[in-house]
Amino acid sequence: LKIVVDPDVLQTLDDWLLPDGMGEIVKHALCQDRKLLKMLDDHDGPLADPDFLERVVRRTIELKCQVIDIDPKEKREAVVLVYGHTLGHPVEAISHRPGSLCCLSHGQAVAIGCVVAARVAVKMGLCDAFVITRTVALCRKYELPVQIPADQSADRIMAKLPYNKTWTKEGTVMCLLEGVGRLFNVDQQYLLPVSDAVIREAVVETMAPPGTRGRADIF
Repeated sequence: LKIVVDPDVLQTLDDWLLPDGMGEIVKHALCQDRKLLKMLDDHDGPLADPDFLERVVRRTIELKCQVIDIDPKEKREAVVLVYGHTLGHPVEAISHRPGSLCCLSHGQAVAIGCVVAARVAVKMGLCDAFVITRTVALCRKYELPVQIPADQSADRIMAKLPYNKTWTKEGTVMCLLEGVGRLFNVDQQYLLPVSDAVIREAVVETMAPPGTRGRADIF
């Protein structure tokens, strides 16, 4: 199997699509790989820099292939692929309702989901609050939102959790950080049960302040 990628094609995209793609790359850096995290930290040029894009895209593909190779059904190591998605998916879906303040792309919603997941991990005592600060700073650096749009509600978001692949008959399970660049696990089990109360608290803390109206207010 070969994966062929032409990074030059990225130069033809609309400006907003590059940050959108960075949502998944930031996710991999936060939960899987400090090498990729360092690449993102060290870059101080334009996002469209072809050399930078080639390096981070190549590394992200390598990381995804590594975990899929050893865990093709995404039950253990490969759950890194759904990091940030447990809350990202509901936020994304709700943002596509007619009349919403802003319609979020997938990468933007995953970034918000990563912020919520960081707050959940802190509330569960798996890591310290630095993980939240680090997540927010990295998302902002790559022009990704860090707050849930103010026209959404915790009730609506919570009601969509049963439609996620991380939902079980016992409730929501999530993969969570124990530190930047690595997931918490118990005997190689990376999906942890999380109470609705903890998720709701993290969601509420990630909401944009009431009255904020524009897309710029959530970045």
